[in-house]
Amino acid sequence: MASVLLCSPVEPDTENTMRITLWGTRGSVPVSGAPFVRHGGSTTCLSIDFDDTTAPRIVIDAGTGLAELGRAGGPWSNTLVLQTHLHWDHVQGFPFFGALFDPSANFDFWAVERDGETLRQVLDRQMSRPTFPVGLDILPSNLEFESIPLNGRRHRGAVDISWTELWHPSGSTGYRIEHDGCTFVFTGDVEAQQGCHDQLVELARGADVLVMDAQYFPDEYAGKEGWGHSTPADAVDVALAAGVARLVLTHHDPSHDDARLAQKLKLARSLAKGTGLLVDNAFDGMSIELSERGARAAA
Repeated sequence: MASVLLCSPVEPDTENTMRITLWGTRGSVPVSGAPFVRHGGSTTCLSIDFDDTTAPRIVIDAGTGLAELGRAGGPWSNTLVLQTHLHWDHVQGFPFFGALFDPSANFDFWAVERDGETLRQVLDRQMSRPTFPVGLDILPSNLEFESIPLNGRRHRGAVDISWTELWHPSGSTGYRIEHDGCTFVFTGDVEAQQGCHDQLVELARGADVLVMDAQYFPDEYAGKEGWGHSTPADAVDVALAAGVARLVLTHHDPSHDDARLAQKLKLARSLAKGTGLLVDNAFDGMSIELSERGARAAA
């Protein structure tokens, strides 16, 4: 199942399109079954592809959605993997990513060290006997790991990538991707009410699309303060303050079935009513396309 959100209609041959695909939108643990068919049950993973051949393919996070991305296919010759943090639901898909077994694949991994450990150390430990039979050291693909600072900005080809440290237990990184007039922001796991509201607003300032953690309903949050996640009300507030065009709610709680998530979307849309902000729920397989023309139209 797929959906397309556009800044404005994108013609099939339009150049310099940014294509975002959400492969996993669930938080904490994967789920399955009839009550979850609409939104899906894979944990966090998304990819960003560009028509611009100088740009890398970008992957954010390695939840179980990464396995589905691997089945969808490459190219993998120039792939940048941006990791928000190292919690289990954001790395558990890595061992099952089929492209790791392709000797022509090249992956650069960027991640902030968490609690004194690098992303490579965490992945190496999870792919060690007796919990997994194939070690990181024998994978035939080309893997390069780099620890990045808490906050920063870099260019990769024609893509501008900036990131900000946000509040989550052990920390988490929010990413801003800009290319040819289009801006996409992914918060990763974040608890907006723990003092990082202003950082979120600056990260998302003027973005065409903001995909933000909105795991808990406000009444649930009252009993889960400090757990590291936000509410639909938090997400709408950040999106409006930042002047975002479209908001997509993600990191769905594993206890929230399709009916419950429909209620969450209804709540968020009611809070955004009359503002011009477009709001939707993320779901596995969702596709978002942005073009330079569309970004200008949304500005």
